[in-house]
Amino acid sequence: MTAALAEFPRLAGSEPCQAPDADPDWWSSDDTNDRAAAQLACMPCPLREGCLAWALDHPSAAGDVIWAGTTRHRREQLRREFRSTPSKESP
Repeated sequence: MTAALAEFPRLAGSEPCQAPDADPDWWSSDDTNDRAAAQLACMPCPLREGCLAWALDHPSAAGDVIWAGTTRHRREQLRREFRSTPSKESP
C-alpha cells in the first residue's frame, strides 16, 4: 500500500510568509540572516505542519527554499529518520 502525498497547503493570506512586512526573498536567499528571518517567521505559523509535510513529500519542488522553518538539509535528515523508523502495522 502506498501512502498519499501531502497536498500543497492552502494559504489564507494571513501566514507569516504572506505578511506585508515579510520579504519573499528571505525564503530563497543565500544570505544567512535572510534565511534565519524566514525560519523564525515560520515558527508560529498555523500551516507549518502542512508546509513541512508537503516539502518532505515533494523534495524536488521544495528545492533549497525554507519550508516550515526547515532547510533542504534538515528535510533530508527528517526523511532519513522517517525511513529508519519502523512502521506500526496492525496485526
